[in-house]
Amino acid sequence: MTYNVERNVSIDINFDKAIHLIFGYTAMCGTCKVSERMLDIANDIVQLPIIKVDLNYYPEFNQAQSIQSVPVLLIMNYDQEVERLYAFRSVPFLLEKMKKVIDET
Repeated sequence: MTYNVERNVSIDINFDKAIHLIFGYTAMCGTCKVSERMLDIANDIVQLPIIKVDLNYYPEFNQAQSIQSVPVLLIMNYDQEVERLYAFRSVPFLLEKMKKVIDET
């Protein structure tokens, strides 16, 4: 399940499912496009809920989460950040990170 957050919509990081993902990107970021594709492929296997947020429109979210660059993947357990990734590296790397969090909960 993927949600793309549009402008002027609040970002709700409190999902009803324990483990979920928040993918932060900007529209003009080429690396973000590649990372999003890798994330989509990895998430086809683990099937976690994901929110995709264009961070250009949410400076308050950037500041609250101390986001330093894009792309960024926040792996969440309810409202707690479990893991933060800025370097996506590869699909197997992403799968390993996601499965590790799933196995630990």
